[in-house]
Amino acid sequence: MPRLGHSLRGAGCLALLVACGDGTGQLAAFPEPVVLEFERGASSREIAETLEAQGVIRSKWAFLWQRALHRKTVLMAGEYVFERPVPAAEAFEMLASGRVRLYRFTVPEGYNRFEVAELVAAANLASRQAFLQLTADPAPVKRILPEAETLEGCLFPDTYSLAKSSTAEDLVAAMIARFFNAMRAARRDRTSPLEAWDALILASMIEKETGREGERGLVSAVFHNRMRRGMLLQCDPTVIYGLVAENRYRGRILRSDLQDDHPYNTYIHQGLPPGPIANPGQESLQAAFAPAESDYLYFVAKPGSESGHAFSKSLRDHNRAVRNLRRFQRSR
Repeated sequence: MPRLGHSLRGAGCLALLVACGDGTGQLAAFPEPVVLEFERGASSREIAETLEAQGVIRSKWAFLWQRALHRKTVLMAGEYVFERPVPAAEAFEMLASGRVRLYRFTVPEGYNRFEVAELVAAANLASRQAFLQLTADPAPVKRILPEAETLEGCLFPDTYSLAKSSTAEDLVAAMIARFFNAMRAARRDRTSPLEAWDALILASMIEKETGREGERGLVSAVFHNRMRRGMLLQCDPTVIYGLVAENRYRGRILRSDLQDDHPYNTYIHQGLPPGPIANPGQESLQAAFAPAESDYLYFVAKPGSESGHAFSKSLRDHNRAVRNLRRFQRSR
């Protein structure tokens, strides 16, 4: 038998609902939406009887007549929401088209796959370990990004609409599809010489360094300028990611962490890290492909209530900005 949702009404008020319209030709809305879940393999008769018993349709026979008229139509399993009683033909079409109840699942910009795994586990889509195992396989992106060793960076941050029956595999497929669309859009105005893989790595660094509108292009310019000059990138979030990936991060960067020889430490290793450190959004991808025109070589957070970063062209000016920040931190 079909398994029913938690907010079901009894059939006792059916006669009243059928008799009373809302003045527009529609039947009156239910006091609360009727939620019905039909499992895979439920028969048409079982579905029809459930719809009738819960007051969604007047007669199961009208629904079964629709089935007789559309013998080859597949009725989709899933969770359905009915705001009011509907004609049997409308109920049939709803199940035939699979208009199931959808849930919103949001992945913030800059989350790495370990953080996404926590969200997935909290939503009961999969266990944390199962999601990490799933996203450890780069096969879905290898044709476009042959350098990829996991799906880090390719799990596009956005809000997704998922059915109750959706799986982690469904979510990952949707995230990768949106990622490819975002990459194509970001490359249209490309001014950077970076190829797709390096641009993705850089975009992930930009995403972790700033979420402030208007700063991403400047942060990208700093990293581009430092790479051209052969300077170390000295990006704290890359250090953190290397520690997170090895389950060694202690919640803050220690001085000793800046000397740790893991491959993501951009304080001791030249150039970009070996892979993305997070999943960047559209603006960070665009900034990686098209940095702002700037001579800046440094940036540091502004002190106090000021948001954003102080950008500098010289080490002297940068050190002054760092001292201002530390002076403010000590005064708190």
